[in-house]
Amino acid sequence: MDDAIYENIIDECSKYNCGNVHLHNFGEPLLDKNLAKRVRYAKQKGIKRVAIFSNGSLLTADKANELMDAGLDQIKVSFDGATQEEFERIRPPLKFDTIIENIKELVRIRDLKKSPLKIKVACCSTSDKNETIRSLENCVDGFSFGKIHNWTDSGMDHAEKSAIRKPCSRVWQTFTVLSSAKVALCCLDYEGQVILGDVNKTPISEIWKNESYRKIRLLHKTAQQDQIVICKSCTKSFW
Repeated sequence: MDDAIYENIIDECSKYNCGNVHLHNFGEPLLDKNLAKRVRYAKQKGIKRVAIFSNGSLLTADKANELMDAGLDQIKVSFDGATQEEFERIRPPLKFDTIIENIKELVRIRDLKKSPLKIKVACCSTSDKNETIRSLENCVDGFSFGKIHNWTDSGMDHAEKSAIRKPCSRVWQTFTVLSSAKVALCCLDYEGQVILGDVNKTPISEIWKNESYRKIRLLHKTAQQDQIVICKSCTKSFW
């Protein structure tokens, strides 16, 4: 994302006391050479909590120091699999031992610097939760285990859905800006199938209340998500 666009977004988030900014969507945020700079800008503007989600493969000591010095508040590392074999089958070409060591080194640096950074592990696929926890027990600040879902792809049938449909909280609680500055329906709409605005042309405050957003929310309130292409087959819309 262009620096000027990013800074405008943060400036508006700051103006309206936005509590959380996540500098990731799909892809690996540590590939962004300006990530620490972006974190620092957000913190200087008063954003209370700046977070990233990473697969941990690029989490070097230098990168860890940069992010902590910039003021990063939280990092979640995706860690699927209870054993080395299971992890490397789910997340090729990552190596189990490398990710474990990167997380432990991150914790060591955090503790040495007395940084307030929260370090958590997120798992959505594992055969044994206790074994997964054991790999990093007494190391990270917490674990979260999510259910597998289909990421709105109806071709994936391994994610179960119940018969009860629900309004999705994302359309009231989150605001997803793609690198192009286009506003997507939610974080799962990573290809921008449903565009609700463009922050390069319109302030967030106006997009948030525009007719497109109002229509999406009404469809969710009235259980008519089938009219929204990205929501129609998404298992996140079910209890």
